[in-house]
Amino acid sequence: MKIGFVSKPECPRCTELIGFLSDYLKVNGHDFVIESGTAKEMKVDGERIDKISADALVTVGGDGTALWTLQKSKLPILPINVASLAFLSETDSSSALGCLSRYLQGDYKIEERARIKTTVNSKRLPDSLNEAVLKTMIMSKIRWFGIYLDDDFIHNIRADGIIIATPTGSTSYSLSVGGPILDPKVKAFIISYMAPFSLSARSMVVPSQSTIRAVALDKGRNIMLTLDGQEGMEVGFHDEISFTESEHPARFIRFNSDFYKNTREKMT
Repeated sequence: MKIGFVSKPECPRCTELIGFLSDYLKVNGHDFVIESGTAKEMKVDGERIDKISADALVTVGGDGTALWTLQKSKLPILPINVASLAFLSETDSSSALGCLSRYLQGDYKIEERARIKTTVNSKRLPDSLNEAVLKTMIMSKIRWFGIYLDDDFIHNIRADGIIIATPTGSTSYSLSVGGPILDPKVKAFIISYMAPFSLSARSMVVPSQSTIRAVALDKGRNIMLTLDGQEGMEVGFHDEISFTESEHPARFIRFNSDFYKNTREKMT
């Protein structure tokens, strides 16, 4: 087998663990490749992440590292946590070797998680696993947004921003503004509002096979669209942004994953 490694930037603990795991692979007759940014920190040869051909990618860091990796590659990932909190990680550094060994022996399952396909004026952007966020670029300056679901008009709303979240992202940004928690197996997306100027504005759960459309209704190019906190672009007056379920789900290497146990332990 061939394993790719990706590390959180400027994390000596991460690169040390990658060195340990890559030595294990070498001793046991397996191949490996290291993402170019990580390889530069380790002073070894590497490859650009979008050029890596491997059976799986091991991400070492936190949720940000996993989200960045998933935007750049369609390979299945095994996330290892060395951060303070990580909902996406399957294990931590103390159990990393055991999990990698189980994967090499075929003792694992692949869990697929829905992602959001985002387009701006029909131009496709990178998919997002947690959420897509539209928000004002000027602090304390609310904006008008028009929201549609397929051919149905939902409403025009004034708010600091709008969050379109997956079930995976329901425990992230959307939750912080009062959105519900969804089981990852639910085929739905959440529309949540950031500081809405309306007492009736509440989060909505909508079918993921529908198309959510948002239109910026204020003149002036001062709204930012951000995908999983990684990719960002400015959108303006009457730009049409659409969100629907991607045909490319994220794929995670799992062993004994329990969503409810994971949620209990990390949110108490």
